[in-house]
Amino acid sequence: MNSLIRGCYVVGLMLISQGLFAQPAILQDSSLNIPQGAALVNGEVGYFNDIQLVGDDEGNFTILSAQPANLVAVNTVLVNIVEAPAVQVSVTVSGNKSVPCIELQAPGVIIEGSVLNVVIAETSLGPAESCIAVLEPFETTFALNVEGLAAGTYTVNVNGVEAILHL
Repeated sequence: MNSLIRGCYVVGLMLISQGLFAQPAILQDSSLNIPQGAALVNGEVGYFNDIQLVGDDEGNFTILSAQPANLVAVNTVLVNIVEAPAVQVSVTVSGNKSVPCIELQAPGVIIEGSVLNVVIAETSLGPAESCIAVLEPFETTFALNVEGLAAGTYTVNVNGVEAILHL
């Protein structure tokens, strides 16, 4: 794992900002533990759990470890815009989880120019858990924070499936 994200700076690591049931990051004794996060590593977006960073005297952090999470298979992405006093955007995603006994994790969003990369991962089974190996369809809708984005056309990429957003 370290070799995969060694070149990733903390700036490229995004805490899960949708906050569905996200746990807070904890800083203790120069060690920062982040329960979940999305990262842009070598041009690819990934989702990680149990991220451990260690700080130095200059305030820089180095990634010690992170557990990659399985991304869900996405079939469709629909972008919904409501023009209330402020523009509100939601994204509806449908696809399949790898097994029915797991849950979706909170989406992570990394903005790269005119592309909003959304990463949706699934939880994993515990060491003593087992589950029937069949795909489980899902549909989820979440708010997409577009505050501060200029008017224009954006691509919303959810685990490789794209939709267009016109602000």
